Amino acid sequence: MCVALAAACACVPGATRAESTSIPAANQPLVGPQATLERLARAYRDRSPDDVIATYTADYRFHTMGDSLRSYSMGMTRGDDASSVRAMMLGEIRDGDTLRAPADSIGLTMDGFEEGADPEHPDSTQHYRTVAVGRFDFGIRIGKDLMLNTSSLHVFHLVRGDAAVLVAGQSADAEHWYIRRWLENVGGVRDLLGRESGDCGEPPAPTRGPGTPPVAVALGRPGTGVLAIRPLTNPACAALNVTCDLPGNEPARVEVYDVSGRLVNRRQVPIAKAGEVTVEAGRGARILPGIYWVRLSQASRRPSTRMVVVAR
Repeated sequence: MCVALAAACACVPGATRAESTSIPAANQPLVGPQATLERLARAYRDRSPDDVIATYTADYRFHTMGDSLRSYSMGMTRGDDASSVRAMMLGEIRDGDTLRAPADSIGLTMDGFEEGADPEHPDSTQHYRTVAVGRFDFGIRIGKDLMLNTSSLHVFHLVRGDAAVLVAGQSADAEHWYIRRWLENVGGVRDLLGRESGDCGEPPAPTRGPGTPPVAVALGRPGTGVLAIRPLTNPACAALNVTCDLPGNEPARVEVYDVSGRLVNRRQVPIAKAGEVTVEAGRGARILPGIYWVRLSQASRRPSTRMVVVAR
């Protein structure tokens, strides 16, 4: 059992704890996004919830499958995840009853780091980065119980301190990076999405009628006055039909990125006037089951980006 944790924790009572890092010592980063992930792993191994939470920005979101794939895109807030981390490490007592005992030891190792552009900020690579972790090994011992979990492809969105939304005590300088989004077990999500059957989601995407333009369909409702984008189904079909609120009548553009920040499709959106339109963002591209980011741009307005889960 200890070998499976790569010596990240002392699984046998009284055993000497071995120091472990997520990457070889010769390549150990001292600064940058990967160093932040190493601090995260060390904080878990030290069973220090405060140190774990200190790596999160104020607008941090944690995305996990939970009870439903349909809730994956929503994510948990910093406060909710902080409560979960504290309960896992320190235990939970309510009305005098022990709901969860504190952890005796925790192990966490990460391997296979690959940095990329943040799909929500593809034009700001100096301040925003993603780090994909190919293998994520986690283990926790509570009394005689030992839970081991190996999962594939966790994706972290990180932001440099001078661009981050910070909480008190965090350093707003270019030497510090923070986690603003954590997508857990993307590989497992893809596998589940690929096995889903039936409708992609509710309500069904509208069908195109005769004479409808090939890219955008006006829905006949005024927009909100704020540039915004949202999927029509959850999970979506591969066509990736999304609704766009366009406050102006300038040409707009929709881009689709995968979780690694790679641009997989781009569509121009011809519109006659401001308002709400439906766009087939995936048209012309091969969209496999998985998690994507759809980015809407119009003129000089700040782009709007939305995570979309695609079932088939």
